[in-house]
Amino acid sequence: MVLLLLAITLASVTSEQQMDQKYAEAYKVSVDQQKPLMVVVGAPWCPACNVLKDTTIKQMAQTGELDSVSLTVINKDDEPELVKQLTGDDKMLPQIIVFTREHGRWQRRKLLGYQPKQPVRSLIRNALGG
Repeated sequence: MVLLLLAITLASVTSEQQMDQKYAEAYKVSVDQQKPLMVVVGAPWCPACNVLKDTTIKQMAQTGELDSVSLTVINKDDEPELVKQLTGDDKMLPQIIVFTREHGRWQRRKLLGYQPKQPVRSLIRNALGG
């Protein structure tokens, strides 16, 4: 029982750390570990962003479904220039963008608006080439 609680606690800490990872750190992990870079763009005042982050993303991180990507969550208000570069100036919130290196170039795949788990799973699967 103690081991199960420890495992749940560690999984929770890992998912929280993954969601709190800054863009530069996530980018470095993506390159170093050859993982897709998954960027979630939102804002604290955006209800759909909060639901996406608190339900879909947080739950998927806790269950290990996001272990195959390097994840970062970016607040549009705190980093507007970075968001503009990453989104291609698309203003819709929230956004989930997955970047992969293909043939020496970065490719971008994205989902716009609130998303349940299944479209996110499909996005990741496509980014991984499956």
